[in-house]
Amino acid sequence: MALRNSKKNWSEFLISVFLLFIFWMIISFPADVYSKLGFINLIEHAVLGLIFAFIIVYIYPLNIFNSDEIKKYINVKTLFRLGVYFIRLGFDMCFAGIDVARRVMRKKLLISPGIVQVKTSLGADDEIALNANSITLTPGTITIDAQKIKKGSIFWVHCISQESVKEILETGGFVEKIAHVYGKKKK
Repeated sequence: MALRNSKKNWSEFLISVFLLFIFWMIISFPADVYSKLGFINLIEHAVLGLIFAFIIVYIYPLNIFNSDEIKKYINVKTLFRLGVYFIRLGFDMCFAGIDVARRVMRKKLLISPGIVQVKTSLGADDEIALNANSITLTPGTITIDAQKIKKGSIFWVHCISQESVKEILETGGFVEKIAHVYGKKKK
């Protein structure tokens, strides 16, 4: 990741604070909001999260998000496609979990573990990160390494079954879906 200009403009600062605050609220949401203490806990969590978000963004010397990244994600089409992608990823994770359970619960294991190298056309840092994390979140696969190359990226993936991964790679897997999220055409 290239170092960014350490000067922060107000829009980047406030959007970074807002996104960190939202992240904080998601990971620390109190379980019982509707009781007396639950509402008080919610207010306490919100105030604490806002304070932490301001401190982190103020102290961190680099911009967390630059203007180009902000523009990319404020686009309504991109946000909608990203939401659809996450829904599809959830289904893929469920089906992969069922497949892994089916493979390991048989008397004769249907696994052929190995490492597969995958070349993709994804070149932006956020696209590479989304693909690597999507692969790792899917049961039966783990991204070992991801590297940016001149025209795209290379991933090394450890998988429970090389045959199923080769089949997914031939059909495009996550790469086509991620390219669609960011509005890239098929080549």
